[in-house]
Amino acid sequence: MALVIRTDNMYSDAVGDQGVHPARIETLAPRLKTVHARVAEDLVQGLAGTYGCLTLSATMVPELERIHETAAAIRATCQDLVVVGIGGSSLGTKAIWHALHETLPAGPRLHFVENVDPYDLKLLLARLTPEDTALICISKSGGTLETVVQFLVLRDWLITHLGTERARRRQWIVTDPEQGWLRALAREEGIPSLPVPPSVGGRYSVLSPVGLLPLAAAGVDIDTLLAGGRELACVCQDGHFDANPALEMAALYYLLDTEQDKRISVMMPYVNRLRLFVDWYCQLWAESLGKERAGTTPAGSLPVRAMGAVDQHSQLQMYLESRNDKMFTFVELTHWEDDAIIPLGAADRDHYPHLRHKTIADIIDAEFQATREAITDARHPNLTIEIPGVNAFVLGSLIELYQRVTVYTGLLYGINPLDQPSVEKGKRIAIRYLQTRKRLTHLSDIRP
Repeated sequence: MALVIRTDNMYSDAVGDQGVHPARIETLAPRLKTVHARVAEDLVQGLAGTYGCLTLSATMVPELERIHETAAAIRATCQDLVVVGIGGSSLGTKAIWHALHETLPAGPRLHFVENVDPYDLKLLLARLTPEDTALICISKSGGTLETVVQFLVLRDWLITHLGTERARRRQWIVTDPEQGWLRALAREEGIPSLPVPPSVGGRYSVLSPVGLLPLAAAGVDIDTLLAGGRELACVCQDGHFDANPALEMAALYYLLDTEQDKRISVMMPYVNRLRLFVDWYCQLWAESLGKERAGTTPAGSLPVRAMGAVDQHSQLQMYLESRNDKMFTFVELTHWEDDAIIPLGAADRDHYPHLRHKTIADIIDAEFQATREAITDARHPNLTIEIPGVNAFVLGSLIELYQRVTVYTGLLYGINPLDQPSVEKGKRIAIRYLQTRKRLTHLSDIRP
């Protein structure tokens, strides 16, 4: 397997009574087998199953030819590709692109339009040239307010500068295959479109056309991305936690929350290219698991972003000396493609003798090892995911891993890890405000 997952520091042997006693997870083993069997039986149905999101690395393979053809048409059209989406329609794609874009062959520059911000949108339009710009609008429902509004503005900008027909040839849509405003628009105007599988929610959709189309257009090897997901899925076939890393991780996260009061889950990669992967993880974890449970405490630990080594200088003090209510996930890169010996002059060697014959990678490794040791000494449970490189295969494996961990954990809590009822409530309230309130500010024309 591309990933090596080290869980020793989650157990009581490493962190005393703050960790999970091995006997406790053994006691949970029958329940873990039941959870695994429930998911495994459902996965036989493929995309028709409840957990169809966990079959995407396999079920998308027959769709690759169509996705590649669409991506090639996009590349032939533009130098700048604007991806309009929010949350699950954007975070995973952006995380993968951010991790890989410096190594990609020449292709369109991706721009992600997510949060509604008139100032940022105006600046983006000022930087773009209509003749060299294309849009992909992504919304499973076809009616996500923030996405619709910004797509309308960008679409109007294209039409104003290029005319209706030329503008239409620079638009693509990814949405529900049958219903919603975007699906109707695609039909009415003949805008090329790809479907979001109905069983796949936004935050679980990065390995569907939601992520695959813009990533392929940008030059990411999506075949290898899916291959990484399939390898991880194969490793998770066993129903015993000792042989299924996603099942063991789910059990540990669940037990540390419900029995050890570890309410905060910090993810801290020690490689800058995974910074946005943590954003994707935070949405997946929070929106899937933060749920009420009748007659007991609510489900879910709070996901927190951290970045090694920078947050050793901003957050580590609290981690080490504040409340012992945290668990940690470190991500370590074991092989750096680019490295360099630290250049030391004669005077430098006197001040920094410990840097002689060391490389930059040696420094980040020492920072990681030191932080993990300090966290463990403070009796904070922690696990480490070792990755051999930052590439499409590894990223596909990481995405598949955390999607499975999240589903398993939700079922252990006894909640639905696929819905988001309170998010939907907020959307309804926002629409009510728009319907009942007068305009509060004067909006200037945002066209440059």
